[in-house]
Amino acid sequence: MKKLLLTPFLILLCLVSNAQETFFEGVVFDEQLSTPIEGAIVTIKDTEYTEATDAEGKFIFTNRLPEGQYAIIIEKKEFEHEIFLIDVKGSKKIEAKEVKLEPTKKELYNRKVAAREAKKLQKIAEKEEAERIASIEKELRKKDKAYSKELKKLEKLHSKGKTGKDEPVVDYKEPEPEPAIGTDTFEITEVQKKYAEILNVDPLDLTNVELYNLIEEWDNVTYKYAGVTKKGIDCSSFTQLIASKIYDVRIERTAREQYESDFIDEFKQKEALFEGDLIFFTGVGKDNDALNHVGLYLYNGMFVHSTSNLDANGKNGVQISNLNDKYWKTKFVAAGRLLPEN
Repeated sequence: MKKLLLTPFLILLCLVSNAQETFFEGVVFDEQLSTPIEGAIVTIKDTEYTEATDAEGKFIFTNRLPEGQYAIIIEKKEFEHEIFLIDVKGSKKIEAKEVKLEPTKKELYNRKVAAREAKKLQKIAEKEEAERIASIEKELRKKDKAYSKELKKLEKLHSKGKTGKDEPVVDYKEPEPEPAIGTDTFEITEVQKKYAEILNVDPLDLTNVELYNLIEEWDNVTYKYAGVTKKGIDCSSFTQLIASKIYDVRIERTAREQYESDFIDEFKQKEALFEGDLIFFTGVGKDNDALNHVGLYLYNGMFVHSTSNLDANGKNGVQISNLNDKYWKTKFVAAGRLLPEN
């Protein structure tokens, strides 16, 4: 009984599927311009089937007709209609590769008039542009002539050791020598040297000296959950402190709030990281996926943060870690750029 019920269902499914397949399609072009025609009406005569061409001049019929010969009529305002025959045989797909419609005589005339008008307007525009350029060139020649006359007078006065009326005084000095490295202008601090070695960069690259002075000031301060002083500080308090003191941006208190802050432009590409970007982690110190840790990126994959994790010396707190280490790489979730307040 189940087989008997299933068979009509499969037949119906096949009929629906076949009905959606393309049966007859084609493309309609403007014979004069060789461009597709949109909105041409394609009718299969003596049937209920009619389609309009799309922006690419295409039409598609999906309803298959009984075998036989059918007349196709294609019409479009301002074009002569086109009639041709198709033979429907079995399951063969029919394709009219390129149907050309010839513009009516009136349309051809209108196109010629429009082309003449466009050409006329182009000539007027070209003439106006040529006149504008000629006027500019004439004015430049006039100015050059006046300048040359004035320069000759000045050169004659200068040859006699005199200057022109209201001529500015020009003084000539030897160029000042470039300050040498080691002078006050380019003095490298001990803090720059220390962190340049840690980050494997040139000390001169560490231009944000205030940032590294602050890191040095808080270096090795112990980790304390919810702490905000040098007796103990947590990760988000430390990044909040840096954002406020160094970048003059006031961000929220917790790592999650900082991640969702309006003052953070969040991104995920590690290769886009830049000094001063915040980096966020999940499940630090815990076996869950909660976003619960934040640090501040420096250089070459290194970042500064306050963490309950112990460093190589067995200490927690403010320290510099490597984002490429297996532990931090697996915990990384996203980064965020501090946005200046308006």
